[in-house]
Order: sequence, then C-alpha cells, then structure tokens
Amino acid sequence: MGVRRGWALGAAALALAATACSAGGASRDRTPDVDLAGTWLLVSGRTPDGPLAVTSDTHVSLTFDEDSMGGKAACNDYGADHTLDGSSFDIPGSGIEQTLMGCGTAPEELDRTYFAALIEVDTVERDSDELTMTGPGVEIGFRLAEPWPRAAVVGHRWRLVTWIDESGERHRPQWERGLRPFVRFGDGGGSGGRIAASSGCRVLEGRWRMWLGAPHLTRSEWRGRCPDRLMDQEVAVGNALSEPVFEVRRRGGGAELVIGYAHDNSPAEVVYRR
Repeated sequence: MGVRRGWALGAAALALAATACSAGGASRDRTPDVDLAGTWLLVSGRTPDGPLAVTSDTHVSLTFDEDSMGGKAACNDYGADHTLDGSSFDIPGSGIEQTLMGCGTAPEELDRTYFAALIEVDTVERDSDELTMTGPGVEIGFRLAEPWPRAAVVGHRWRLVTWIDESGERHRPQWERGLRPFVRFGDGGGSGGRIAASSGCRVLEGRWRMWLGAPHLTRSEWRGRCPDRLMDQEVAVGNALSEPVFEVRRRGGGAELVIGYAHDNSPAEVVYRR
C-alpha cells in the first residue's frame, strides 16, 4: 500500500486566500450569479492536450464559499481566490496555491493538468447537481457531493470489519491484544470534536474539525508500535483517517461506515460497523 501515512495531516493547515466575491451594484439587467455553494467532485474534463485522466477511483473535490475556493486534488490540497459576476468566472491574483506532496507520476500529472485547466475557466454553468466550467479549449465537469453524514457518524463507536488495499484485495482485520481497531468521532458541538481510534496496534487521540466540507484531524497523535504483520493494515487505517472521504451504507438492518483516503486514486478503503 502507499506510504503517505500521516504526511497528509498537515495539509488541513493550508491557508486559503480570502477575497470577497464580486457582488456589488446589481442592476435589473444583471444575470444572477450561479450558485456554486457546496462541495463538487470532478467527473470529467478536456483540455487542448486531451482529456483529464479521471477514473471511477478519482477523488478530486472543489468547495466554494462566499470568499474562497479550494479542495483536494489527486495529490495535493489547493486553494485560490475567485470572482463571479453572473456566469463569468475568474481566478485573480496569484492563481492557485497548493501543497507540495510527492504522490507518483499519475496523480501528480492529473494535478498539473487539472490546475492548468482550472486557471483557464472563464464561464460557469449549473444544471441541478451538475456544474460545468469552461474556458478557451477547456471544459471541466463536476457533480455535487453528498453532505458529510455527521448525524449518522458522530457519537458512535465503529469497529473495523474489513479493509481493501490499493490492488482491490479485501482483508480481515487483525489486532494486538486489547487493541481491536475502531474509530469514534466525538461531538464537541460547532465544527468539530474529539477523535479516538485504534489501527490494531497503535492508538490515536486528538481532535477533528470541519474543513472544506469534510472532517480533518487536528492536534492528533498516533502512539505505540506495530509488528510487521500489521503494518499494511496500520498504513491503510492511518491514510484513511488522515484525510477521509466518508460514505454511510445500509447493510441489512445496520450501517457501515466506509472511509477512503482523499488523495488515493485506487479502490483502497476501510470499512467499519457499529
């Protein structure tokens, strides 16, 4: 499995530039601004050099608020200012800022081509839960992401029941005595709370907070040691919790919490049940 364990934890500290969206002096003839609010997931893209390399395992997000935009690309977190006037869109000033993480050729190339296309966008159009951004020679398609299922996740103890590696192979969890793998997001009110977890050999204690429409770990630390037989599982759990992508699935009469790693373009995920 990939060995990006823990390196992504600092990415949530990325400072997104803040400038107000252009909103002044609307006239009767002014076209209303496109509603960009929410988190969008990349589904397609084309550039003068060809299509963006988007697959079913790609997770590239773009979140807008009234002052800024940013998200998670295939390798890096990124952010920028933007202006919106009707359907006219622009990324002014210094352009896109990004973290500098090493991820391998394919995700780094997708980052490069995606950022280059995003800079060229000058028009946005929304049709229900689909967003299309276009510019000279580029077109980028997004779909609106489901909101993070906070009410279903927070306040429950979830036990790891299986994990899937980057090749798609499924594994049953193992653990050291007394360290059965689990995760629990506590509800601290507002935008975060405490988190506790075990990978089966190490334990995590810290805090989480909302950032760009999803929870991130802050001031958190893993403690303990892992034997060689549990290292792949430990990396899988650590990656998933560092920058998680959540899905709650119904299974029979219960629920499953499925967590993927935001920067891993593979089938890798960890699956928990209450």
